[in-house]
Amino acid sequence: MIIWLLHAATKKSNYKRMKNILYLYREIMPHHIPVLKELVQSGYNVTVVHVSLKKLTPYQIPFLENVNFLNKEEFTQKMLNKLAIELKPSVLFVCDRTNAIYNITALLLRKRFNTPVICGCDTQWRGGKQWANVFTAWFRHNRYYSHMLVAGMRQFEYAKKLGFENSKIIWPLYSADLNKFNKIEIDVKRFSGSKNILFVGRFAEVKGLNILLSAWSSIQDKKGTTLTLIGSGPLKGKLSYSSDVVVHEFMSQSELLEISSKASCFVLPSIFEPWALVIHEFAAAGLPMIVTSSCGATIHFVLNNYNGFVVESDNVEELKNALIRIIDSDANQLFEFGKRSRELSKSITPKMVAAALLSVVKE
Repeated sequence: MIIWLLHAATKKSNYKRMKNILYLYREIMPHHIPVLKELVQSGYNVTVVHVSLKKLTPYQIPFLENVNFLNKEEFTQKMLNKLAIELKPSVLFVCDRTNAIYNITALLLRKRFNTPVICGCDTQWRGGKQWANVFTAWFRHNRYYSHMLVAGMRQFEYAKKLGFENSKIIWPLYSADLNKFNKIEIDVKRFSGSKNILFVGRFAEVKGLNILLSAWSSIQDKKGTTLTLIGSGPLKGKLSYSSDVVVHEFMSQSELLEISSKASCFVLPSIFEPWALVIHEFAAAGLPMIVTSSCGATIHFVLNNYNGFVVESDNVEELKNALIRIIDSDANQLFEFGKRSRELSKSITPKMVAAALLSVVKE
């Protein structure tokens, strides 16, 4: 509270000089930073209210000029409404549409200033319980939000079912930090010698790590290939690892860039993921890919037999065969896959995400 009051006192005049954007978010992650920078470069102050407690990762947010990060836990509904009215943002972006406090503030801005309010959606349409959202969308989603920003093609279907018109559905929601991941050099030498297959993610059941380890252990001749697992999570101490599996803790992006520059392939055996940004990140890093078809990002960044292999989730045999194909591939084949991954990764950029957010701003 004290931090916010000091900020309001010192920045109030700056808010009047520049246009404002208000972000109501969950946890801030590294891939958000280049988008925020793009918004600032477009002439905006950005205020981000985000969850600072019970975070999934230990990521530390860097200082950004003209971006103010505020802890959600310090705000009551009244305080958040007051901040929103003071800022009178050109656009409000709400990441977490299940958060009642965020939704009430969104409704306030729509009614008082007719502010464009965008909600983010990385949810794939799967039916079942989602029909309840469809039936109640007219007094929930369509009441709070003027637009829906979707991650990709599989999210567009859900947005349509929630009643958003084509002109009110915008894209894209997420982007990898291409400036960082595209710096990794792609050449044949990178894929020569002993191979290393890389997994990065949470050690949780939904990530399919038990399936990956089962497939890995069933391969008779790995030809010196190692499997590297990076991340943290509840299953980390419960899984069984063979001697050719290397396990690391959560890493910073700079550390991930270093280790991915020495990898031969990226694997994500997830049972289900609404999006999976890591697919974009390691495609941008120029790696051949093995991913499951259930990940939302798969259809955007991985084409089967073009830059890697797409397998069905929860299928040990398919995953095993894909791993063997990477193990048996020579350096030239992996090099071609890597170049194609980078080619596909450029279809979405941080600049495009920022442009999507600004596309609804009223002149």
